[in-house]
Amino acid sequence: MALKKETKKAPVAKAPAAKAAKPAVKKVAVAAKPAAKKVAPATKGKASEVEFKVYSPASRSVAVAGDFNNWKPATLKKCKDGTWCAALKLPPGAHQYKIVFDGQYWETDKANPERISDGHGGENSIKRV
Repeated sequence: MALKKETKKAPVAKAPAAKAAKPAVKKVAVAAKPAAKKVAPATKGKASEVEFKVYSPASRSVAVAGDFNNWKPATLKKCKDGTWCAALKLPPGAHQYKIVFDGQYWETDKANPERISDGHGGENSIKRV
């Protein structure tokens, strides 16, 4: 039986310590956002005329903006009794939209309870065709 000969390792020089170490950054846990409901996108097919009606007698202008018009407000016409209305042709499917009052206040459609998260802390209304 052969004996193993022990060998000594040469000491390794340590690198000089850094001058001023930066303080550790404290990580803060961020609450995860709840998963947004998914809405089936619009599909190709024959467009149907869809009516948008909003009651707002005090508004100077009312428009609708949504995924169907690249979120560019389309003005509604002032109808009777303080109602604003428009008929738009939309393809089949679910469409997200908001009502724009006086060119600056974007809100969900109060007459439509179907909503989805807008991804910015608010909600969009859903119109199904």
